[in-house]
Amino acid sequence: MRIRGIITTGIAASAAIALGTTSASAATGIDLTTGKGFLGKGEVQTALGYNNAALQKAVDAKSLVFTATQPTTQSLTQAASQSATQTATQTATQSATQSATQSATQKVSQVLSCTVTTGSEKNPKVFTRDGSRSVTRTGTRTASHVGTRTGSHSSTRTGARTGSLAGVSTGTLGYDIDVDARKNSQYTGFIFNGWKGEPTYKDGSTTWDSEAKFGDWEFGDYNFGDYAFGAYSFGAYDFGDYTFASLDDVTWGDWVAKPGDNPADCLRSENADKVSDVSNVVTPGAITDGTITDGPVAEGAVTPGDVVEGDVKEGAVQYGATQYGVRTATGPKSLFVNGKAL
Repeated sequence: MRIRGIITTGIAASAAIALGTTSASAATGIDLTTGKGFLGKGEVQTALGYNNAALQKAVDAKSLVFTATQPTTQSLTQAASQSATQTATQTATQSATQSATQSATQKVSQVLSCTVTTGSEKNPKVFTRDGSRSVTRTGTRTASHVGTRTGSHSSTRTGARTGSLAGVSTGTLGYDIDVDARKNSQYTGFIFNGWKGEPTYKDGSTTWDSEAKFGDWEFGDYNFGDYAFGAYSFGAYDFGDYTFASLDDVTWGDWVAKPGDNPADCLRSENADKVSDVSNVVTPGAITDGTITDGPVAEGAVTPGDVVEGDVKEGAVQYGATQYGVRTATGPKSLFVNGKAL
């Protein structure tokens, strides 16, 4: 006669337990693939350190729970993104020309002399006067200056990383008490009828294979500001010589002569037969420079130099949601009674 005492206590187990075919348990009478088989009481006593009386009492109290565990692994993937910025500087040169005008005045002196003969009397005459004339000349000068500007650009790159998640699946076995083999009021073993309910799974440690693997940065163009130029450093103007007009442009002062003398006495044509030793000498004097008047600065084209890039400043890596793969067994199942290995 067999009395069927179904033990229903225990915790659920992972589906991976039902898929495995190997066993690390000493309980060789149990097929852990199906959860069915027979287990003698001696193996339970050894695992729990019970004597026969303690085991019989535990069976009557229905305090025995049989479970099996199996290590598993699960592949993981996770998308990642990362942003970065990079600054750069660029120098440029720019030339410019500037024109200027400068006026000058020049003193001019004139000495007119002759001898006027009246009858037998010779009368020498001398006349002097001062004048001035003005002129303007143009000059140019060139210069260059250097400017610097800064810019930045940003980029985002994507990547992924892979890893694995270790875990343990735990399942509970239902069993009957084998009372047909009972002798002298003792239970001699346990008949296992298969897995009970749904398995449970407990996550272990996560191991990522490596840091995220990224592609190259894809930077756009630099966004530069304006060049910051310093002032032009001009040299001296390159002026040509003054070019004065004819002496007709001289502004003369009054003649200096003896009272009653007239310069016309030396120059009138009707006196030609009376005038001799005529001398008319005009002598240009010193030139006095006037103020230089600057003209507008005519700037040339800006000539950009090379772009000098700075270091790429990487931002923090942003990870997306973890994608979980199929859970697979990494080792055999192990059978336990009340948490003790069989």
